[in-house]
Amino acid sequence: MDGLEMNRIALFLVAWALFWLAAPALSIASEDAAADMVHFPAGEFWMGREPGKGLEDEMPRHKVYLDAFWLDRFEVTGGDFAAYLKAHPDEHPTITGWWGRDPRPDMVDKPVIGLTWERCRNFCRWRGKRLPTEAEWERAAAGMEGRTYPWGEEPPTPERANFGKCCFIHKGEVLHEVGTLEAGRTPEGVHDMAGNIAEWVYDWYDKSYYSAGDDSNPRGPESGTYHVVRGGAWNSLPDYMRSSRRYGFDDAKDFYGIGCRCARSASPNP
Repeated sequence: MDGLEMNRIALFLVAWALFWLAAPALSIASEDAAADMVHFPAGEFWMGREPGKGLEDEMPRHKVYLDAFWLDRFEVTGGDFAAYLKAHPDEHPTITGWWGRDPRPDMVDKPVIGLTWERCRNFCRWRGKRLPTEAEWERAAAGMEGRTYPWGEEPPTPERANFGKCCFIHKGEVLHEVGTLEAGRTPEGVHDMAGNIAEWVYDWYDKSYYSAGDDSNPRGPESGTYHVVRGGAWNSLPDYMRSSRRYGFDDAKDFYGIGCRCARSASPNP
């Protein structure tokens, strides 16, 4: 056996050993993702609404293909964002719910509010994730069957969603802890996609985008004035609870009803 052949065998054995050493870590990472996130397989779904069932910017209803992805089960909480603040001493807390740089005890498991689009994006990147696209968000909320609401076809009730609480945040007291309303979760296990807080998604908002947008992994227009917000909030009207309801909001404003949840691609591609 010559030296070249021995080197090849040695490299193979090293690669094999590294694979088995990494396997437990990969398994743990997969288990963590399964616990904190919900997997959505690749495939097509109907996005938007038919005439008479939605607003103009939700039309036309069109078929969209998405690669497989993961989505957080819960909205980003005060406890989640506190960890981000500890890792980023130059960052500051949000508009309410804090004692210094720590969340109040009653806000640890409630969604963090007052995050601009950029701060949501940066938080998700820090977690090794990203903001979901608008199409991914609707795929999770509406399902393959095109649910009117994340939980199904029944209208919103206080048992399904935290909404309609005009007009003050009361230092966060109007919010529910994430995952509290079991009746409002999706069949796949994603909580609070309607009500509690609205959520930033990746895309720029364009009311006419559905007429000319991509039908494969759409990421919205290349530019815009506002980013898309989905899901409705604690002070929203019932119509905002619909899975296809969409609107744009000033990215730089830290509104009392907007936060975020994160996503992750199932493949190595961003």
